[in-house]
Amino acid sequence: MRILQMSGATETQIDAYHAHVSTGGARYQRGRILEHFYAYGGNWSIGELANGLGMDKSTVSARINELLKSGDLIDLPKRRDLISGVLIRPVALPKVQMELI
Repeated sequence: MRILQMSGATETQIDAYHAHVSTGGARYQRGRILEHFYAYGGNWSIGELANGLGMDKSTVSARINELLKSGDLIDLPKRRDLISGVLIRPVALPKVQMELI
């Protein structure tokens, strides 16, 4: 019975993701993240971006992964998060994009 419940939740999550993508919500969120980089430059953690944009960490994480995959952001060497103090993987605009700003 428990396996069926987990399967149903997973299908619901997948359906919610596809609905979010199809309505343009994910594109809007990626745009907000990129605008943050264009406005402030630098490198940011998921937590720092979530805090600055008022978004959930899980949402920022998903959009960051999409932006990394598309090449719009790059990974940088690990550093300490400015909010939590934990070791994180910051992201930034590629150097070529930063030179255009």
